[in-house]
Amino acid sequence: MIFSNKFFFKETRCGFEISEMMKRAWAAELEVLEIVADICKRNQLQYFADWGTLLGAVRHQGFIPWDDDIDICLKREDYNHLIKILPQELPYGMTMAGMYAETKRLQNAAEVPQLRVIADETLIGFNDYMKWFHGFPYQRIGIDIFPLDYISRDKEFVQVQKTLFQQGMELITNWNDLEQAGKLEEGIRMFELVCNVKLFFDEDVKNKVWRLIDSLASLCGKDEADYLTNYTYWLDREHYIMKKEWYDEVVMLPFENIEIAVPAKYHEVLVAQFGDYMVPIQEAGDHNYPFYGHMENELVRQIRAVGFNGSVEEFCQAVSSGKLTV
Repeated sequence: MIFSNKFFFKETRCGFEISEMMKRAWAAELEVLEIVADICKRNQLQYFADWGTLLGAVRHQGFIPWDDDIDICLKREDYNHLIKILPQELPYGMTMAGMYAETKRLQNAAEVPQLRVIADETLIGFNDYMKWFHGFPYQRIGIDIFPLDYISRDKEFVQVQKTLFQQGMELITNWNDLEQAGKLEEGIRMFELVCNVKLFFDEDVKNKVWRLIDSLASLCGKDEADYLTNYTYWLDREHYIMKKEWYDEVVMLPFENIEIAVPAKYHEVLVAQFGDYMVPIQEAGDHNYPFYGHMENELVRQIRAVGFNGSVEEFCQAVSSGKLTV
């Protein structure tokens, strides 16, 4: 993917200053998105921009100035198929992280109820990583991929489903505290009982709980439903439901220097997610902004260790342009 040098300049949008490093993060994430979008296209899977990425496409024709990630979603049937094909379809250096990853290391790299596609630092040398991702130096750059699940027309079924899903998420959230209190096995056995399943209690049991939670979210088929949701968010936001037909068609909208797929009824989706979405509210979402902030001190230490005394930005410029090799 080609970006002009101007793209990486610090700039102010909507009164918010976007740093050079954040521009590099954006460019790196767009590289990952392009890979995933191509895989979806070749396998007849339809992805849609989601959450802040959808809002950014509609309201800003790119990233929301104070956003630092890319979110996409697929309907459950496409999402499950994507899980199966990603390990074979991703290019060398990219990998799937989260509960469906093939190794414990990559499962632990994304303990979240969605997929992540990330750059694997064990497969890419630092210099190649910097060149591929436009001078972005922090490891495991990637994007989030969410499932859109169907809501059954049977209200009693839905209530039981939500209750079980919530109990599973509470078990995951309190995992470390339960373990320290010696009550983790009891909590797992209780979750087994209410779900009527048996989980083999080994070192992989936490990931098995994650997968069981994901299965609970996907119990309803598309022919049994009129609405879609993301169960993780629906627990706290009863209004977060979308009519199934809002995602029947797709349109492409400008997003920075590419086009991104969005549901044709994006207005209705955004109202369900944000309400009056055209009024910008300056915030950094549900995570720490910037996402790489906690890694900066370690990067500075590594830069000094190789004898470079300039700023992090100057280091990234030198390595990405080929003027410096480490």
